Amino acid sequence: MGSVNGSEGPWLQRFANGKPVRKPKRQQPWRAPPDQSRDIIASAQCILDRENFVREMDRYLKHNDFLHLRKTELLYKKYLENVSEPFMQKMKDQMVSQSQKEVWKRRQEQYSQYLNYCTKKGYVFLDDYDPSEYDPFFQKTCTNCWKVMKVINQNNDRANDVCHLCSS
Repeated sequence: MGSVNGSEGPWLQRFANGKPVRKPKRQQPWRAPPDQSRDIIASAQCILDRENFVREMDRYLKHNDFLHLRKTELLYKKYLENVSEPFMQKMKDQMVSQSQKEVWKRRQEQYSQYLNYCTKKGYVFLDDYDPSEYDPFFQKTCTNCWKVMKVINQNNDRANDVCHLCSS
């Protein structure tokens, strides 16, 4: 048997400063019951599947936009090669083939033809026009201007009615 004040007894290890000392238990990981853990895994998998679907859809849409842009670029390139550039080249060739004197002469001829036509017709300026030849209101079918006048007249009639009632 050991002494009361001796340190060889196991009871001394349990008390320190008059309080019992307990060894901390090792914390064990929390485990859900098997059916709950399956539900959690299934819901997490569902969320991951949705994220993957959204990611794949985004990638597909970006790729589709890229293909559409590329298609437009190729179409424009074909247009330039087959239509625009040959046309511009023909115009340049035509302009280079004519001298400055020929261009000036052709302009004078066209202007003199225009003046001859106008003098033959009798009307040169836009202020003077032939009503049988040109009607500026031919296509005007909207009559909203009359509606505005109608509203103004109704307001005047009401004012007159009120004045008439007040005077009698």
